[in-house]
Amino acid sequence: MNTNQPDLILYHPRTANSKYRLPMPMLALGSMLEGRYDYEIVDGNFFHNAYEQLAQVIERSNAQILGMTVMPGPQLQEAIRIVRGFRARFPLLKIIWGGYFPSNHTETVLQSGWVDYVMRGPSEHDFVRLIEYLNGNGVARESILGRSYMENGRVVNHPQRALPVMDELPPWPYHRLGEVQRYLGKTYLGQRTTTLHTSYGCPFKCSFCAVVPIFDGGWVGRSAPLVADEVEYVVNKFGVDAIEFADNNFFTSMKRTALFAEEILRRQIQVTWWGEARPDTLEKYSDDVLTNMRRSGCKMIFLGAESGSALRLKQMNKGGTQTPETILRLAEKLKRHDLIPEFSFVLGAPAEDVDVALDEEIEFIRRVKRVNPRSEIIIYVYAPVPMLGSTLFDDVQKTGFAFPTNLEDWLLPQWTHLDLRKNPLTPWLKPHHIDKIHHFEAVLNARYPTNSDVKLTPARKRLLEIVGAWRYQTGFYRAPYEIKLLQRALRYRQPEIEGF
Repeated sequence: MNTNQPDLILYHPRTANSKYRLPMPMLALGSMLEGRYDYEIVDGNFFHNAYEQLAQVIERSNAQILGMTVMPGPQLQEAIRIVRGFRARFPLLKIIWGGYFPSNHTETVLQSGWVDYVMRGPSEHDFVRLIEYLNGNGVARESILGRSYMENGRVVNHPQRALPVMDELPPWPYHRLGEVQRYLGKTYLGQRTTTLHTSYGCPFKCSFCAVVPIFDGGWVGRSAPLVADEVEYVVNKFGVDAIEFADNNFFTSMKRTALFAEEILRRQIQVTWWGEARPDTLEKYSDDVLTNMRRSGCKMIFLGAESGSALRLKQMNKGGTQTPETILRLAEKLKRHDLIPEFSFVLGAPAEDVDVALDEEIEFIRRVKRVNPRSEIIIYVYAPVPMLGSTLFDDVQKTGFAFPTNLEDWLLPQWTHLDLRKNPLTPWLKPHHIDKIHHFEAVLNARYPTNSDVKLTPARKRLLEIVGAWRYQTGFYRAPYEIKLLQRALRYRQPEIEGF
């Protein structure tokens, strides 16, 4: 360890999800810093007063650099409040942001004056180069790819580096987390669930997805044997029995997935696992591969159904290979293989008649449940993504919608709602549209309670089903106050907000 290098704090702000989610971005950066710099990973999920407790860490360590990962939603709200206060409290502290929000809203972040640098996209290699540059180690600033900063009143964006060869990345420094056991939680998947990340990007360009502007259709994955190595390590080292693969698209390569399942079976690793897939990709998986996936422990798969309308799928740039029939066929196929599909739908995109569009989506969701009642349904309200050249975003801008240009404005309630995809207050959606979505969602979740709420006993599930049955059967969703009161009393969890 070179003690002449600056002390670094890698801070992971509080998330809306359970604490069992590892601070994966910080582990990825830390893996490149091992043996080079003195650094500390700090996880805000274990703070009760993030601003003051992080300030104490900065003062204790005399840290000169603070790196933060920032996702839209609760992480963003906390991160803004921290850097707004730290700018005056620690004027010499260099603050670096990475993650989806600063990668998509770079100018807004830097023009605040509270953040010195933004690192866009996967930044393991270039984050280290930025540290070396700040430490005066002779690194030319133009060579730091993916970096953005202010200069002479304007934002300078360096081009991004090509996606890394993931097999060449060093292992995560789990020892930097202190007690790893605190990240192992009881979920639908298992008693000791954790998260892993095995690929970057997604080869598709859906026009509502924040991944696209960052990766532009690129995808790279760690090889199946090395993924199995990581799984085997956390199972043997920490007693993990379930894994959520947090990749944007874990199932991009059927060959990789097939080899991974074979490795798990060959090594006799006892683990349950979950990942995200695109429906038209997974539909092409052979029955043999799906069978081995289930035998290797795959239990549930998150799938971006998005819409039951061919027109809206085309608007979202998912048309062509994915159709509404794709979803229905896949629901039936996964039912045969005892794999639970977790279909997400994005409702409330711009439409000529929003009410008609919502009615069509609701009826399609009901069709999915008829084909496979075990299908989990995740409902989001559409939130725009700044994607220039996208037909969908062009339609959004025509309505007069615009993102805040002031970072502090993202603390306002309407933008918090947009980040959580629950009530974005976009111009074309009226309050009764939002009510229609949320009322149907409440009735659906009563008639078909989620499998992933581990605290729901069979008796509680049955109570929800009884209360929701008549509304679902008759299609009367308006003002389901009795359901909402019951769900509140049972502390019913919503997977789209809380994860497993």
